[in-house]
Parts: sequence; structure tokens; C-alpha cells
Amino acid sequence: MAPMTTTSLPDRQLAPEVPERWRLGPAFVPKHRYVDSEFLGLEFERLFPNTWLNACRFDEVEQVGQYVNFEVGDQSIVVVRTDAGLKAYFNACRHRGTRLVNGQGRIGEFRCPFHAWRWNLDGSIKFQADAAAFEPRPAEEFCLPECRVGEWGGWVFINMQADPEPLEDFLGPLPRRLDGFKLEDMRIAWYKSVALPANWKTSLDAFIESWHVPGTHPQLLRPDKRPTPPTIAECEQYGSTFNELFRLHSRHADLFRYGPEGDSTRLRAAYRADPRAIHRNVEYSLRELRALYLKTDLAAAAELVTTDGADGPAGNAIYQRLRKDHARAAGIDYPEVTDDQLKGAMYDWHMFPNTVFLIDMGCCLAYRARPHPTDPNRCIFDVQGLELPPAGGLPTAPPQFFDDWRDGDMGEILSQDFSNMSEVTAGLHSRAYDGHRLNTAQEMTIWNYHRAMDDYLFG
Repeated sequence: MAPMTTTSLPDRQLAPEVPERWRLGPAFVPKHRYVDSEFLGLEFERLFPNTWLNACRFDEVEQVGQYVNFEVGDQSIVVVRTDAGLKAYFNACRHRGTRLVNGQGRIGEFRCPFHAWRWNLDGSIKFQADAAAFEPRPAEEFCLPECRVGEWGGWVFINMQADPEPLEDFLGPLPRRLDGFKLEDMRIAWYKSVALPANWKTSLDAFIESWHVPGTHPQLLRPDKRPTPPTIAECEQYGSTFNELFRLHSRHADLFRYGPEGDSTRLRAAYRADPRAIHRNVEYSLRELRALYLKTDLAAAAELVTTDGADGPAGNAIYQRLRKDHARAAGIDYPEVTDDQLKGAMYDWHMFPNTVFLIDMGCCLAYRARPHPTDPNRCIFDVQGLELPPAGGLPTAPPQFFDDWRDGDMGEILSQDFSNMSEVTAGLHSRAYDGHRLNTAQEMTIWNYHRAMDDYLFG
């Protein structure tokens, strides 16, 4: 499916039934889509039950009996590995509605903690306490109600509808574009969830455009990682990302390397001729973000510093070769992709409705935003570092939850992003602020997913 262009999107027919306070304009998103409880209610009623949702990773439910309880709003869905494969059930006892499991773990059966009713992993009733005292019903009526379940890229998706759009159709260009990057083999190296003082869409907005880098992360533009405020010159020279917009999903990437006229074999000028700057960049990312590089990339960058010719035009090609060599020496099944694949897959993807991931060679950084059940000004934000395992394997990291993100040791980059979110939330409630006026070259990823949401909410 060809991407929609940013110039044609504002002219698309929008759902006429949208109330004015929520109606999109050309490159404009009203603030009431973020702050209104009524809008949150529509999302719970019409959006989340009708879309394919990223519920967990395959390595969290790899063995028979392993389960993950996925919560979105007031809905709780348990994904479990059975002898026949993956199943997903609404997490409520058929007797009095008690939640059957919490968190994640491994079980041999589902057991209600209230009256001890039991179910097999395949959802069939195993034991009904005091069965003779109930009105007779067929056993099928006591089975756990199922959700649809699907897999792609190592993610396990659920859909609450009985007959949803096929997952392959829903995902659109992602499987084709990302084929060869071995997403399906990556495991969870670390996993943190934090409560944020922001609407779930506000938290997503911070990660589906990178135009904010000079203002929020100026150190990323500098080889020495100096954290001082950006200069005007730095802000002006960073207008270099582009948007690719699809029916549901979107992508943004560095125009310099991955745009139509870009060259994915090149690095930014600040790093290209300075192997020491590349080494500092890798070291900084692994320390402060714990992602977007493998640990073997640090050894590769260190070797680059002492390699003849690394400070010349061939420096990046040498560096990429060293990355591959060090990874494969550690037993990592390093991806082998073409330049065209790099240009079509890198770097940031928004997987509708609520997941963002940044792909790199052998690793991925994934975000998922989950709305609060009643408060549009709050959400849960999940962050996972995914990596291809080395020869000795990579144990799947369990999730860590923090009521305050400041307690989560999130590193400098994510801390800068999270710090913005409470300020955005406060600004959304200003009487003088009516909505987001978006940069049509670099922020239409935000407009695009709101447009896609309207197809579910009002279409």
C-alpha cells in the first residue's frame, strides 16, 4: 500500500458526524480530543475494542501455561500459551465476574480466588463448585469468552471483536517493510512501565515525531553530548525528518539518510569524520537509553577509533562492518538487509493505535500507551528494550512498574520527554489554548492517527 502524502491528507474527506469541539482541521487537532472525558469514553467504546492491540511479546508467553494479563482502560484480557497455541480470554469469572489472574506468570489452570471455580487452559470449564445448586446450563456457556489473537514481529495482538479485520490487513505495510530485521526473534532485555500525568495520546505524540530533538534533547545533536539549551542555529539546521502516512500507521525518519534522495550509508556530519564521536554516541545511548544499540556495538565503536581509514569517507561502512562482526562473534543472528530495506524501514514507526517502535540493527525500542480507565489526564506508559539474543540466550526481563516515573531510573533522554508531558497537560487546560497547530512537514503523523481514529469513532 502506497503511503499517503502530507499534501493530500488535509483534503481527505473527514467524517461529517464529528462534533465541532472534536473536529479536525487541516493540520489542526482540537484540544478537547485530549481533555474530554466523553471523548475518552468513545475511545473505550469504539476504538480499543475494534482494533488489534499489542498485548505482549512472544517470549512472555513462550511456554505452555505462561500468561500475561493485558489491561486497557477497564478491560482485562489474559493471553496464555496452551498445548494448541496462543489463546486470549476476557479475564472474568463466569460466576460472579472475579478477575482470575493478575500480572503475569505460569499456571496449569485458571482458578477463581472467590469460589474456586476452575477452567482448563483451553477455556473449557473444569470444575463448577456446587454445580447441582445451579440452574442447568450447557457446559459451553461456562467456557471463558475468547478474544481473537494474532502474531507478527514477535508481538502478540488481541482483538475483542468476534470477526475483526484480518491482522495482516490491519498492519498494512509493516510486515513487508520490516521483513529481514528479525523483529520476531528479539527478546525483552528490559521492561519498565510508568504512570504519567498525561493523556495517552499526549504520551504518544512525544515519540511519533523527532522535530522536538533540538528543544528537548539538544545533547543528541552534539558529539560531546553537552546538555545545554539549543542554539537558534541548531534548531534551524534540524528540519530534516519526513513523514510517511498510511491508512492507519505512520513512519518518520531522517531525510538526510532515509528520504527519497537520502543515503542510508551516511552518518550526520557531526559524526561521520570522527570515530571518537561515534563511540561517544553509542556509549551515551547505551548508558542513558539502554537501547538502539547492542552491547557489541560499543566494542565495535571502540575498535573503530583505532582502525585506519575510519576518519575518512569509508568510515561509516567500516563501522557497520565492525558492528556485524562483533555481533556475530557473540553468536547474535545479525540481520542482513539491503540499502533499500534500510531506507524503507528505518526509523520510527507508529503502529496504530497505541504502539511506537524504533528499529535498528539487532535491536528495537518499543513504547505502548494505555489510557487510564476514568481520567483523560493520566495514562500508563510501557517501555521495552528488545534485542536479538547472543549465543548464551537472553532471559526475558519482567516488567517493573513505577507510580512516579522519576523513581524508574529512565535515563536522561526519556526523563526529558516525560518532563514535558505534565507541562503539555497543563497547557491543554488553558482557556486560551484551543488545539495543536502542526508542522505539515514533520508532525502530520499526529494528525494522521487522529484522522484514522475518526473512522472508528464516527465513521
